[in-house]
Amino acid sequence: MKKLIIAISSAFVVFANSAMSMDLRPSIGISGNSAVYAATGIEENYNEAGTAVDTTSRVTGAFNESYISVFAEMSLNDVISVGLDYVPITIDTPENVSQENEPNENKVYASFEDLTTIYAKINVPLGGTYLKVGYSTVNVISKEVMSSGSKYGNDRTDAVVFGLGYAHEVSDGLAVRAEITGSEFTDVNTSNGATNKNTIKVEDMIGARGTISIVKSF
Repeated sequence: MKKLIIAISSAFVVFANSAMSMDLRPSIGISGNSAVYAATGIEENYNEAGTAVDTTSRVTGAFNESYISVFAEMSLNDVISVGLDYVPITIDTPENVSQENEPNENKVYASFEDLTTIYAKINVPLGGTYLKVGYSTVNVISKEVMSSGSKYGNDRTDAVVFGLGYAHEVSDGLAVRAEITGSEFTDVNTSNGATNKNTIKVEDMIGARGTISIVKSF
């Protein structure tokens, strides 16, 4: 949260210093993204009474995914723009399969839906170079096939986003951008809801995203 406050404060200072020269100009765009996400998952298995943890498992993993996103942006002046980026597809993690043979085999994975980012794009005096700072939110949907029939709940995670990019104007009102952003997500918690419950916590979630965008300004 401290990082988010600093980022928002910095963007506000830039905005306040240049607010007197507002020149509103809307833009829309489409992006191709290649991203890598990593996290640590912790599973705690409780005893029959649900009063104490019997076993704890910890696994760290990563996966990469490619997807498209669309965005709308408003240029406030020559320095700062604000925008909204949305990923219209579902991002799935790899499926994790337990070591037991059928019918005791368990399968589980998670889906990330409605990944949405609000951001400020800040131009710097280095040609088409710009900085990006933003805040993302995404729904985390647990999907599992458990031999016991248990079901885990869903959750939501938020992230602070920082990035660096370069924009090249192709023609009047049309530009191509290349950028890379990093994200740090809040923890996710869920359980199977049983008395002898299993709880899952996903922490230390980070992501890196490379993006190529086509932008049309009006």
